Amino acid sequence: MLGMYIHTHWSYNYPYAARTWTINDWEAYLRGLRGLGYDFITIWPLLDCMPAQPNATDRLFLKTLARAIDLAHDRFGMKAALVAGVNAIGNEQAADYAFSKRPYFACEKRIDPKNDEEVQAFFAGRRNQLSFLRNADALAIIDSDPGGYAGSTVDEMVMLMEGQAAALRSFNPDAEFIYWMWFGWETVNRFLEITAAGGDAPMAADDEEEFTRTLSLIRKRIPEPWWLYHCRTVHDRPIDALGLRDRALWFPYGLLEGEPTFPLINCDPAGLGQAITADRLDRCRRGAMGNLQNHCLQLPHTYIFSHLAQGGLPETVDLARFADELLPRQGEVIAEGWQALESRDAGRLHAAIDAITALIGQPRREGRLAGLLFHDSDRFLVDLAMNLGVRAALVELNAEPPPTALLRKTLDTVRAYQQRTGFVDSCYGPLVDGLFPPLADIGDPGIDAAMRQFNTWQDPTLRNGALLRVLEAALPERGCPARE
Repeated sequence: MLGMYIHTHWSYNYPYAARTWTINDWEAYLRGLRGLGYDFITIWPLLDCMPAQPNATDRLFLKTLARAIDLAHDRFGMKAALVAGVNAIGNEQAADYAFSKRPYFACEKRIDPKNDEEVQAFFAGRRNQLSFLRNADALAIIDSDPGGYAGSTVDEMVMLMEGQAAALRSFNPDAEFIYWMWFGWETVNRFLEITAAGGDAPMAADDEEEFTRTLSLIRKRIPEPWWLYHCRTVHDRPIDALGLRDRALWFPYGLLEGEPTFPLINCDPAGLGQAITADRLDRCRRGAMGNLQNHCLQLPHTYIFSHLAQGGLPETVDLARFADELLPRQGEVIAEGWQALESRDAGRLHAAIDAITALIGQPRREGRLAGLLFHDSDRFLVDLAMNLGVRAALVELNAEPPPTALLRKTLDTVRAYQQRTGFVDSCYGPLVDGLFPPLADIGDPGIDAAMRQFNTWQDPTLRNGALLRVLEAALPERGCPARE
């Protein structure tokens, strides 16, 4: 099985955010994935911040998603799973938002697993939501993020998993259950307890015993068929101890693209080649699945993952051939653009910008994998040129102590691309690594305050809009020294 995870958390512009896709977009994307050998998708439909009674915009999205699952089945021979958290559902504010604009952290409610009234209302709400998606092949429940409740036990988590699996199976008796192994329920609940009291704690400490206990309870309590997503090396020994390799699908979350990250294209064939090994694939005999946040941008890693996970070698990765299957006879230029992205060579980046820009607006035909372009090859080329521009600006900014004019130019470049994608929330990755240290060096109180909000776990709602607040703090009307 070769899968792709379709993440819909962050609200930003079309077609970058998957929650904005039309049924035609889903069809195009699935066609492209199938052409690369993918036969499985997992979708997070944000039931965890959706009202228990979905509003009109939710129903429209859920119906579109149900049609996409039908396409996956009937046209492309693919299976489709859904993802949900253990105990999260929309709160009282959730119904006030359109689905495409709903801010997750402002609309999530975590129910108390010890409160029977809340639990029964939660199950009823989840059943309402899942009634639209009864054609899904499976429901995957992640053991942390989203979800959690200070003081709750693994036994309570499995009870909530069992109830949600039963909700989907009430519509589709053949539906499978998938346990998404992540940080562990009790481990994250200890983190929540400490941070709620105002203390600092690591996000999680590895606890093999908890995973062994969880897997044992699932085997006892949740009816077949069930299997699991194996994400981290700490999961190795619990899976082996219980003889569950045949049930495991390898899901190296964050390998293809971190989440949340600012929407920048990644192209690291060597890094993926080192991570996707025969031993790792053999350990998880159900197959492998990658994750993306920005599916219309991350074409290089979509291809490289499919190549390596299906037994291809790192030395036979051929980005030019792949690009030719998107836009015939443009493969060499596009591949050089991708390969320049992470080169940290400003001259190479600018040369690639010129070459890609020369292709924009020219007559061209589309190749067999053009569905991955989401119906707009010029949008794809403009995105690549702008990505190269952001990368070049960050390389130049960090080459030496930046003059004010260079920082101003970088901010202008980043701001233009940010407005194109519409991404505004807390994130990490190359943009944050390259831009935040020079901004911190300015010593501006407004910028410093905005940057501090990025990792404020005591109030996760501050993560919504966090990036935009940093960029706005550096705008000229604030009198920031970076813009004088």
